[in-house]
Amino acid sequence: MSKEEAPLGRYEAEDIDQLVDRLLRDLGRPEPPLDLDQVRALQRLDLTYYSKTDLDLLDEMAHRARMAGNVILTTAKRMVEVVEQYGLRGLLLLKEHEKRIFIDNDVVELKRRFLIAHEITHDLLPWHRALLLGDNEATLSPSCHQTMEAEANYGARRLIFMGSRFQTEARDLPFTWQSVQDLKKRYGNTLTTTLWHMVCSRDPAHPVFGMISRHPFHRDLGDRGDGEDVAYFIRSDGFRAHFGNVSEADAFSAFRSYATTRRRGPVGEEVCILANANGEPCDFHMYSFSNQHQVLTLGIYLGPHLGVIRL
Repeated sequence: MSKEEAPLGRYEAEDIDQLVDRLLRDLGRPEPPLDLDQVRALQRLDLTYYSKTDLDLLDEMAHRARMAGNVILTTAKRMVEVVEQYGLRGLLLLKEHEKRIFIDNDVVELKRRFLIAHEITHDLLPWHRALLLGDNEATLSPSCHQTMEAEANYGARRLIFMGSRFQTEARDLPFTWQSVQDLKKRYGNTLTTTLWHMVCSRDPAHPVFGMISRHPFHRDLGDRGDGEDVAYFIRSDGFRAHFGNVSEADAFSAFRSYATTRRRGPVGEEVCILANANGEPCDFHMYSFSNQHQVLTLGIYLGPHLGVIRL
């Protein structure tokens, strides 16, 4: 089963939007791409990169976590065990007079950006700080953890895409893969993160989906070792409302129908038919692109199927 973030409440999303907007205002509404060093300076957040082989630093991280009452160490004696067991790539540790983000040095440069923004969001949200500073029953709840992570991911995307600015600029562009690439360059983020934000934020009411998957003809490309074809199935509010019956398997099957054997760059493009919740056939323009690690697919609703190719 592919991963999907826990649903975000409307009021929580509005609170996060307001906090991110206030932060951007305090920074003077800078031009994209956003300088996260300036954000950390404003938030008084230090940054350290750690290596899995640096046992002294990992032990210091473990000490900080214990001092903060962080439950991440309740089942492991040393931080190295946590890193290996959970694939930990980023962590925010708070002390009374110091706040520090730790990022895995093995993470490639561009992907570090989202991880740092994610940890900044944990610090930005007052209700997250309250949980991170102390051990309590809410911290132990898996559903609470999933909600916090979903909120931090949402806040991270709002931050690195600069609040409502992305939506305004994206709506001035055609809803195409080229626009995803153009906005990636403008905001300095990964293609994957830009695709995700484009699907969810450009026009939430429009039925659109994004898919991050393996390549159907090259098992090694995008294979996570879990036997699943799809890593993430991203859906706009409009897609959930009108095409909630369409599964990730349906989307992958449609992708497979037009995919080429190319390992890099454009993998294929086609108008595919997907039935809506009422069983009515509808046309979706689908475009797939390989970044050499995974295949990214964008599917955009065109309208009821009329038996006419709309390209």
